[in-house]
Amino acid sequence: MNLLAAMILAAGLLSAVHIVHAADPDPLQDFCIADLAAGPVSNGFACKLLALASTDYFAFSGLAEAANPSVSATNDTANLAFVRQWPALNTQGLSLIRLDINPGGIIFPHTHNLATEILYVLEGEMYTGFVTNNFGNDPTISNKLYAKVVKKEEAFIFPKGLLHFQLNKGKVLASSLNVLNSQNPGIQLMPSALFGNGIEREMLEKSFFMNETQVAAHNSCWITTFILLLLWLHRPFA
Repeated sequence: MNLLAAMILAAGLLSAVHIVHAADPDPLQDFCIADLAAGPVSNGFACKLLALASTDYFAFSGLAEAANPSVSATNDTANLAFVRQWPALNTQGLSLIRLDINPGGIIFPHTHNLATEILYVLEGEMYTGFVTNNFGNDPTISNKLYAKVVKKEEAFIFPKGLLHFQLNKGKVLASSLNVLNSQNPGIQLMPSALFGNGIEREMLEKSFFMNETQVAAHNSCWITTFILLLLWLHRPFA
C-alpha cells in the first residue's frame, strides 16, 4: 500500500469513528442501572448487579405532573430525567426534561455542551431558538439567531452545544417535553456562569460595559439564585 492510499484509508477510518461517536458511546450490554452511591466513573456510573434489577427501575414518574412555576423567580420549572434522577438511563444515551413556564416566564439562555436537544410543545406556546457559533465554518451565519414561536404539537431542535432559550409570550401555561441524546447532557446557564462565581469584577465590567455597582448587584443576586437552582436540579430521584 502506497502512502497516498494509506492516508485515504486513515481518513476514512477517522471519519467513521467520528460518526459512530457523535453522541454518548454505544452500550456494550442490554442495560446498566447506575450505582449512584458508588459515584461517577470515567464516563457515566458503575452498574448495579444486573440480576437485581426489577421492572420498577425502568419506569419513571417524575415528569407526570407540572411543578408550580410560581415558586421560581423566573416563573418556570424544569423537571429533569437525567441519569441522576433516572439511573436506568445509564449508558443509554438519552435523557428528558419537562418545562412548565407561566406567562411571561423564561428559561435563561443556556447550553447543553454534551447533547443535541429536541423540544416538543405539549401545551401553550414558547418563543424559543438558538444562536450559532461566532466563528463557525460559514462566516455568513456567524452569531446568527434562529428563533420563532413554537405552538402546541410543534417541535424545535437545538444543535449540540449552542446557546438557546425559552420564553412564554402567551397567556396560558406553556409546557414541553424535551429529549436529549445524552444521559448527562450538562446545563450551563449563562447568567449564573458569569455572575456570582468569582470572576474578577474588572473582567465583567469591561465585557458587559457595566459599572462596579451594577456588577456587584448582579453578583449578589446570582449567588442566591444559583444555590436555589442547584437545590432544585439535584433534588432526590422520584
